[in-house]
Amino acid sequence: MTANADISTEVAERDSRHEHDEERPLLAQSPTPKVQPVAGVVTIIAVLLLGEFISNADGTLVIAAAGRISSEFNRLRDASWLSTGYTLGLCAAQPMYGKLSDIYGRKRLLLVSYFLFAVGCILSGVASQMGMVILGRAISGMGGAGTMTISSIIITDIVPKREVATWRAYVNIAMTLGRSLGGPVGGWLSDTIGWRWLFLLQAPLLALAALLVIVKLNVAEQIEKENKLAKIDFLGTALLGSSIVALTLLVDQGGKSFPWNSLWTALFAGGGVLLLLAFVLVEAYVAREPIFNLRILRRPNVAAAYLIGALQITAQLGMLFSVPLYFQVTQRASTTAAGGHMIPAVVGNTLGGLLAGIFIRRTGQFKALLILAGLIASISYALLYLRWNGDTGFWESLFILPGGLGTGVASASAFVAMTAMLPAEEVAMATAGFMLLVGLSMTAGVTTSNSVLGMEFQAQLKKNLHGPGSDTIIRRAMADTGYIANLSGHIREIVVACYVAGLKHTYLVSLACSLLASLTGLFVVHHQL
Repeated sequence: MTANADISTEVAERDSRHEHDEERPLLAQSPTPKVQPVAGVVTIIAVLLLGEFISNADGTLVIAAAGRISSEFNRLRDASWLSTGYTLGLCAAQPMYGKLSDIYGRKRLLLVSYFLFAVGCILSGVASQMGMVILGRAISGMGGAGTMTISSIIITDIVPKREVATWRAYVNIAMTLGRSLGGPVGGWLSDTIGWRWLFLLQAPLLALAALLVIVKLNVAEQIEKENKLAKIDFLGTALLGSSIVALTLLVDQGGKSFPWNSLWTALFAGGGVLLLLAFVLVEAYVAREPIFNLRILRRPNVAAAYLIGALQITAQLGMLFSVPLYFQVTQRASTTAAGGHMIPAVVGNTLGGLLAGIFIRRTGQFKALLILAGLIASISYALLYLRWNGDTGFWESLFILPGGLGTGVASASAFVAMTAMLPAEEVAMATAGFMLLVGLSMTAGVTTSNSVLGMEFQAQLKKNLHGPGSDTIIRRAMADTGYIANLSGHIREIVVACYVAGLKHTYLVSLACSLLASLTGLFVVHHQL
């Protein structure tokens, strides 16, 4: 234990010597994060795992039951709002957690996030109308934002920067396990005891997670004693939250609830941009203590890390959106079987995070990983474009593994790059911004792929299908993959070929994002940890 403490002290001292001269006065005014002994770190990480598991399982739990939930209220067309509501709550609340945790403490904010998550689950579980379920999902999203953000901030508080990626990799395993098990468990619970228990059973689990935090999460904190409410940037928070909600609605519902060339698109786009500009002005000239200080973006590597993380998440989520659809259409696979084809990417995420953590811990370097990550992920997208032509075998279904591996490496390395040269008092705020971009990128990846697929599929159908009844076939094929599965003969061959052509364009989008992320890595400033 003494050796560990000595190593931690040495690393912390080396970190302080590498800070920019202009940052030294700032560092002197804020407490240096207390590096915990290894045994203490293990205990803290273990406490965080249950909350991370629940929050990540929740998403796939609900996706699995979305059709059944919305059908009970005769609102099948609104099924996507179960995910959209959660995303809106998450994106609106996420920027606040970093600054609020500085003011009120990490432990308190983590408990608040668990409470909000549980309240949302209970409200959704007892709801008598679809609107109440969606409202519950939004409240759960606000809690989920804190669960993700505070856990990452705590890790940066208690371990040397060189070991951040390693410990985050263990949290990523819990997150991956939650996402992997959520779908099958959600389907089983819906078929046996009913969809309401998907939500209600999460409440006691969250209570257990909160109890573990109260009893076991011992993190040294210096909570400010002065008037705390006066330090909260309410105006900036409202403007940023409103802007995020408007832009999220645009990218998530555009092309589904309203056409892209509609008045709603103009309102959401224009309103979101104007609110964002107002937020920038308030943070720069009005706010006493900004909820997100824009000068963080001028710190070395922060903007680059944000961009790399966002591009890689967008690329992978676009791919994961298309994979089940490919097997459902080309091989008439069931929803469960098609979803199983995503497992290699999820495994790749876990391996990528672990390998990046080990490499950074041993070498103290991260720039090479940021460049290589995008190139590794690009292998998947190139192979899918070249080889997934409608008759994919078992081994070719593993082509998505490099995409997950590259994204795992990039996410872990980008987070380390972001925090490597930041003053201690800005890490929490920067982390909240990073997690916000991750959430937005997940929505952007799915929405972009859906839009590209829809436009190209429709264009291919109109080009290749002619004659009596072709308009009906095109309309129904665009609306329901089940309809495509029931087609036969030459018509089915044409429709499937058109769908595969549409999917190929989504792979090109992911390839472009991944290569751009690698290019961005070239501009990252090298900093030996």
